Order: sequence, then structure tokens, then C-alpha cells
Amino acid sequence: MTAVEPRAIGGYFELELPPVGSPLHDGALCFQSSRAAFLALLRPLRPTAVWMPWYICDAMIEPLRMAGTAVKRYRLDSDLRVQSVDLAQGEWLVYVNYFGLCEYQVNDVLSRFPRERVVIDNAQALFAQPRDCLATLYSPRKFLGVPDGGYLVTQQPIDMPNATDQTSVQRCAHLLSRLAQDAEAGYADYAAAEESLKNQEPLQMSQLTRRMLASVDYDSVRARRVANFAYLREKLQRYNRFTFHDSETAVPLCYPFFGAPSGLREALRAQRVYTPGYWPDVAAAEGVPDFESDLPDSTLFLPCDQRLTRADLAPIVQRILDRLA
Repeated sequence: MTAVEPRAIGGYFELELPPVGSPLHDGALCFQSSRAAFLALLRPLRPTAVWMPWYICDAMIEPLRMAGTAVKRYRLDSDLRVQSVDLAQGEWLVYVNYFGLCEYQVNDVLSRFPRERVVIDNAQALFAQPRDCLATLYSPRKFLGVPDGGYLVTQQPIDMPNATDQTSVQRCAHLLSRLAQDAEAGYADYAAAEESLKNQEPLQMSQLTRRMLASVDYDSVRARRVANFAYLREKLQRYNRFTFHDSETAVPLCYPFFGAPSGLREALRAQRVYTPGYWPDVAAAEGVPDFESDLPDSTLFLPCDQRLTRADLAPIVQRILDRLA
């Protein structure tokens, strides 16, 4: 039996963080990233193939390549519902809870396909509850200022890796630069941190990331995101090509403005308003359907996160309305 190291007493101080709270998803398996968690699910269960949407981050295709699992692709309709899937025995289906706003579509998937072969990708829906299905995946850094981390919720027996990620400290430079300076100062470090998570074998979530996640005021994050989204929806929905299904529990990643005016993203960036792209590489993929090919360029993903107030969002809304006039 390995002796337990005594806790260090005295000496220099660590980073001060608020008191530890309850985890967001109690009982989740904690990995260094969502894609690593997906790989840890694939390897022991060995599906014959996995149906993936065309509209998805390539990071989620990476674990399938590493596991040697065949990939089949399906298209979405204009309501982001699954189309053209013939799920054979031994195959799985992955559905993305897009922008944290697709609980209705998740229910549709679970009503149409065997739940024990459905994986819900909640990388964009951190606050959505795990569903009664094969597995649910989460990626906290999409919503919070943490360097890495991924959750896997499943009833399947998954052996956790023995090793723990020890590299989170190297992924914190952009978090500190954004806090101490500004967004531009840390962008190169952010890109490097994202790159460092590629093609990794599964590891347990680092102690640093666990501690940072435990210090988050989740109720405050939830409330601010919901309020900000509601404000953007009130002001812009009449111009939006997409109709959102109402949900009392949805906590949005962003406000997706389908059919936004051309050039608006660049105009906002010139004003230091940065909007992400989900996912520009999709348009260049061979065989991608027209709807999915059009989404990255025709949709503006407006921030609505917990750092923002209505006072921050009002000038952005006005710039957009001026463009639409």
C-alpha cells in the first residue's frame, strides 16, 4: 500500500479561490477534455460505427479516428433535427445540443432512436441535465474560465485512467492575460492551449481544474446567461431565420443569429466584439449538405455570457439594428 504524502504546511501561498461548492454534475467521470472522455467511452464498448452530424467540431471526430471506429454522417433539417439515419445493430448516434438551446431536439432524438445507443454531446450545453441514454458529454471551458476538463455521465462501467493530467498550469496563461491585460494579449496562448488538447490519451481531470470548477457560482452564471439571451432574443428575433423552442431549463452558450447580414462579424470585430465561428471547416468538407455548409458563414454567434450586462449588449444590438435598417 502506497504511503500518503502529508499535506504541506506553511511556505508560499497558492492562488486564492472562493470556497468549494457542490459539483455541477454529481457523479460525472472527470477527464482532461470532453474528447478524451469520448475516447474513454469508445474503446471498451467498441461500437461498429458512430453516426455523427456534419455540423460538429472536428475535435469530436478525432476520438473516433484514434479508436479506429467507423464514422457515418447525417444531415440536419432547418430545425436542427436529425435526418437520414438508419441506425444498424451495434451503431451509435451522437447528437449535439447546439448552443445549449436544443432540448426539444434532444427529446426528439431520444424518442426516435434506442436510448442505449445515443450519446448526447452537451459541450455547448453545460447546464443541461444528463439524459437517460448511453452517455452525456460536457466541456466546461466553453462556458467558464478554466483551462481544460471534460465530464462523462454514463451507466456503463468505464475504467478511469490511472494518470492525472499535470499540464493544466501550462494552459492558464490566456486566462491570466485576459484578467490582467485584455483579450488580444492572451489570444496566442489561448490558441496554444487548445492545440495542446489534441490527440491526447484520456487522463483524469487535473486537481487545478477540479478546484477551479468547484469555486464557480453556478447559479449566478446561469441567471446572467439566461437574462442576456432573453434580451438579445427580444431585440433581434424578428430578424432571425431560426425559431427557438422555449425551454425553462436552457442555459445558452450564445445567441445564434441565423441569416445575419454579411460582413457583420467583421464590423463587430473592428469594435473589439469577438464572436466565435462554429465551425468554419465544415463548409469545406467533402459531401457536406447545403444547409450545414451555409451555417458557419450565415450565422452570427453573439456572446451572452456571464461577464456581460445589458449595458454591454445594448450598443452591440444597436449596431446590428443599424445594419438591418
